Amino acid sequence: MKDSPTESNTPVVSKERLNKANHELHRFGNYKSYYTHFRSPVSPDTRLTQLSTFITGGKRILDLGCNSGKLTLELASHFAASEVVGVDLDLFLIEQAEKAKSSEKQEAARKVTFELFDFASTIPFVGAAAEIDWDVVLLLSVIKWVHLNTSDQVLIDLFMHLFTILKSGGYLVIEPQDWTNYKRAVKKCPSLKENFKKLRLRPPFDDVLKSQGWEEVDGWERDEVGFERSVRVWRKPVEDANALVE
Repeated sequence: MKDSPTESNTPVVSKERLNKANHELHRFGNYKSYYTHFRSPVSPDTRLTQLSTFITGGKRILDLGCNSGKLTLELASHFAASEVVGVDLDLFLIEQAEKAKSSEKQEAARKVTFELFDFASTIPFVGAAAEIDWDVVLLLSVIKWVHLNTSDQVLIDLFMHLFTILKSGGYLVIEPQDWTNYKRAVKKCPSLKENFKKLRLRPPFDDVLKSQGWEEVDGWERDEVGFERSVRVWRKPVEDANALVE
């Protein structure tokens, strides 16, 4: 007997399976609508407000893992950056960032450029991001994904490259996630499991950064609508101790 038109032989896909498929699709942390569905939509982003001491006043800022460009644009519109470059590996997100820039009415948006490439595997950087003497480099909501998708050595090489492109006294801002968060990500995205088992470095990577010459100058714990993460600020030492005015 044939099934009636109202019946279906299509297998029911569980919510858990759909959830894992979604995470596999965004295994680099390249979630769409990240700043509307996951993080607080407040503008400017509260992390930037807390970082105002380091990012305000004509700074040249490189935003790695910029997603759809929300924070990248806010660096120019709210913190008077003189030049901002946002980098992401997802074409859709870069297109969204460009649309957001085009719709921005403030003149400050003209100071923002977006680049499409995988900064973790493209060293030295390319395009507008290839410039040197940056005042600030931001790695927000992205280090875990770089680490899980690559290796300890790639992360070490990335930190070292950032050291070379920052000016003397420049700042590196990172948002490391704890090891428990890594485990949760792997559970949601099983394709990361094999690479995860090879990792030996552990966040917040203090030993690695100190061995490369970085100096930690600030940091705090944050709890933003369930996002319990720290923000850490590292500095490339000044060549002349009298050259930096805090």
